[in-house]
Amino acid sequence: MRLFAVNQIGVHSFDSLQIIDYVLSTICARVTSLSRAWLVTIEPIHRANFVDQAYRAIKQFIIGGELAPGSQLKIEVLSRRLGVSSSPIREALRRLENERWVETIPFRGAFVRPLDEAELAELYEFREIIELAALGKLMRGRGGTGLTGFTEPGSDRRLDVLGGIVAEIETALAASDAMAYLRADQRFHQAIVDMAGNRRLSELFRTLVEQGRSFMLGRTPEAMARSRRGRDQHSELLELIRRGDRRGARRLLRRHLRVSLSEVRRTTGRVGDQPDES
Repeated sequence: MRLFAVNQIGVHSFDSLQIIDYVLSTICARVTSLSRAWLVTIEPIHRANFVDQAYRAIKQFIIGGELAPGSQLKIEVLSRRLGVSSSPIREALRRLENERWVETIPFRGAFVRPLDEAELAELYEFREIIELAALGKLMRGRGGTGLTGFTEPGSDRRLDVLGGIVAEIETALAASDAMAYLRADQRFHQAIVDMAGNRRLSELFRTLVEQGRSFMLGRTPEAMARSRRGRDQHSELLELIRRGDRRGARRLLRRHLRVSLSEVRRTTGRVGDQPDES
């Protein structure tokens, strides 16, 4: 059997075997092309997922205090722990080093980077600026009437959120649960900043809290003991917010943060000047 095909050049004849061979070779070339495209699309994403997962896991180990400041980050140990090869671990550590969570010491390896005295003071100073600004925005009077931001629509819900977190803090105090206390404490301060409605400010504040968490974990028992000796300052702050006492709330928040810095300094051996609570 012979077939004829016409193109711009002329008339060509083909037998059936030539046609079948042509069709099969065309299909194989197309499948090969699609396979290569699929591999190019998938491989980098799959690898990036491993790096991202390793990055998040190691960062959480640091934030949660499992890897304390100064701890060595051994690639083979982390590789076994996370079930990935050493390559994603190395890339994750480089990313963490760029973000100042990790430092590499020549001929020794990677370590959890501790904050020095100046950085610790700067962190709390920055926190104070952000939190006071957020609290001021929330409690700003409207139209000269003296009413606070918490009288606006949705204010009851915001106060209920803060009240629920204060209840969690009190439960953690009663149970002497330092981790639960620390988590609730951080949620309380983050909630105040989030309620100010500035997304960039919230993201920046979350980063600051994460960077200081491993140090805050050390001062948590001291903070809990202080709260048991008197009324918890979170509860006091919520009451001032409810009453619309903007000046009193700002004064208490400033004192609370500076006392926290003093406790962190004592528990980390970084004893500097005592905080000015004015």
